[in-house]
Amino acid sequence: MKKLAFLLAMIMLTTSAIAAKAPDPLVLQWQAKLQQLAQSPTLSTYALSMRVRAEEALEQLRNAGEKQRAYWQYMTGKRVALAYAEARLEAARNQFFKLQQKRDGILLQATRKNANAVRLELARERLQNAVANEQTHRLQAQSQNYADQAQQAQQVAQQAQQAAQQAGQLAAAQEHAAKLARREARLAIAAVRVMRTQLDHLAASQGTQGMQMTLGDYAFASGQAALRPQARAHLGKLIQFVKSAPNKSILVIGYTDSRGQPAANLALSRARALAVAKTLINAGVKAGRIHVKGRGEANPVASNLNAAGRAKNRRVVVILKKT
Repeated sequence: MKKLAFLLAMIMLTTSAIAAKAPDPLVLQWQAKLQQLAQSPTLSTYALSMRVRAEEALEQLRNAGEKQRAYWQYMTGKRVALAYAEARLEAARNQFFKLQQKRDGILLQATRKNANAVRLELARERLQNAVANEQTHRLQAQSQNYADQAQQAQQVAQQAQQAAQQAGQLAAAQEHAAKLARREARLAIAAVRVMRTQLDHLAASQGTQGMQMTLGDYAFASGQAALRPQARAHLGKLIQFVKSAPNKSILVIGYTDSRGQPAANLALSRARALAVAKTLINAGVKAGRIHVKGRGEANPVASNLNAAGRAKNRRVVVILKKT
């Protein structure tokens, strides 16, 4: 009996050891890299958005089945690498900005020093000329020396003038940059107004699977899955459309253009469709009615050979299914 009990205990321990799931080494590796980036004294404050996306991919990898595992391994590695690259780029830009500010301060300080030197030199020259008028017979031999000193003073003045010109050029360049920034701000405001107009005038049309509305690429940031905040605030037409038939199922399909890798396009199209679905749910639409699909570059509605056609192909279609 003692031997039988011992054997049963050994079998239970072996079974428990086999059932325990060993941690995924890739998950641990990328998790460590993200922690290292978050704790870096020079990079921790940069690339926050891409780090969030890398964390999302890492979470997907943890929960992925065998069929999705290879894809999420690829996406996690790519997003971790992009997070590091963006952090280094943002840190470099910040360092460049600080160095440029320091250079501007040094240039301004040099300009002031040169101007003061010119004033002191001219004052000294006037004093020497006054003494020369009183003691001309004793200072004739020094006339050439005065001429040399005057030439040096002129060179200093020219250097000060050049420094002042450089400071003026720098000021002009800064003013030009400010004008460009103001122009970009005006264009951004105009683009938001156009987007709001397009969203406020969304219209339903008959499709093969039922009545549908289409959100264009303007509703999303370039290359991103999240809806623009201004777009989320102006989806009243779309929300009213899906709420008009509360008993019908809703199909949300995302599409992209043909540029980029097919796998990445498929992931982006589904992520955008999910973003629209979440917005509808937050507006009170029942989650059980909504089905989300990503079709990537499939079913283009325009040519992918030009920018206008590609913009039309980047879309999210919301369909009220017939049955």
